[in-house]
Amino acid sequence: MTPDDEKGGMPEFVTFTQIAKRVNEQDLVSRPITRQGVRYIADHDPDWPVPQDRWMKIGSAWAMPWEPIERFFRERTTPRGRGPVAKSDDAPPKSSEPEQ
Repeated sequence: MTPDDEKGGMPEFVTFTQIAKRVNEQDLVSRPITRQGVRYIADHDPDWPVPQDRWMKIGSAWAMPWEPIERFFRERTTPRGRGPVAKSDDAPPKSSEPEQ
């Protein structure tokens, strides 16, 4: 039972835009994230804490409870996704001359 349940209150619901804003402001991510980035994580990370059937449609936006999402980002140790491309030392050096 959450503290909100004990008080008889409703959990705080947030949209993807609000999630991105909060995790950026609270430094819960190593580099800035957009709402699209949050949505991508929600769609692809099996550890996302709020299943889609618990999302609420509010106008044209989706909302979900903030508490489990905040905990997810606070406890997330390994960011997933693309990241920088590693360069191979075995690659031939690039010529400064244009190809013909």
